Amino acid sequence: MHTDNNQNRRKPNAARFGRFSSAFFICVQLSASVAISLFLFGCTSAVSSGHNTALDSIDLQAMTSQMAASMLASPAVQAQIAQTGPLRVVCEPVENRMTGEVLPVGQAQAYTAQVRALLSEHAPDKFTWIMNRDEFYALRGRELAGVPLGPSPDAVNPQYALAARFDSLTQENVKERSSYYLCVYRLTDLDHRRVLWSGEYRVKKNAVKGFLD
Repeated sequence: MHTDNNQNRRKPNAARFGRFSSAFFICVQLSASVAISLFLFGCTSAVSSGHNTALDSIDLQAMTSQMAASMLASPAVQAQIAQTGPLRVVCEPVENRMTGEVLPVGQAQAYTAQVRALLSEHAPDKFTWIMNRDEFYALRGRELAGVPLGPSPDAVNPQYALAARFDSLTQENVKERSSYYLCVYRLTDLDHRRVLWSGEYRVKKNAVKGFLD
């Protein structure tokens, strides 16, 4: 009889443990679902908080990786490559339409040049990259040893231009500053003025006034 009483006392504990395990499992499932949802929605836009609201190297990496993958996966781009072979593309610097943000020449070139570098690495047989005249002659004038410049822009006529335009909207009050960026990339047929591919990168940046650089 003593043994039966001990077994009976254990039953409520086992029941409580079972209910706890079920609740814990449900919580883990919900947390995983929320995390997956945040990841999926974060693929097209992002919100970040920091010490300033300017675009930075993290945006450069995220933006150009997303644009390179999108352009390479585009059915229109793939169909054109299948029809005519590798596309001859010239990279143009970013057109800065941002309000109050200065984009130096080097940075303006970097945002399209990084897309070129990624596609040159991962799809070397699908594109022939032609440097724009200003960049080509600037680099040739520096006589950089070991830097492949590719064909002269005067020797090869590009079929397409990869260009980008950055717009921004900034809101500010006594406590914080918030900047919203829309960065649009386009691959345009130079002969027919037709946009073969277009991609967007959106990001919102918040900064508390006391921590603004």
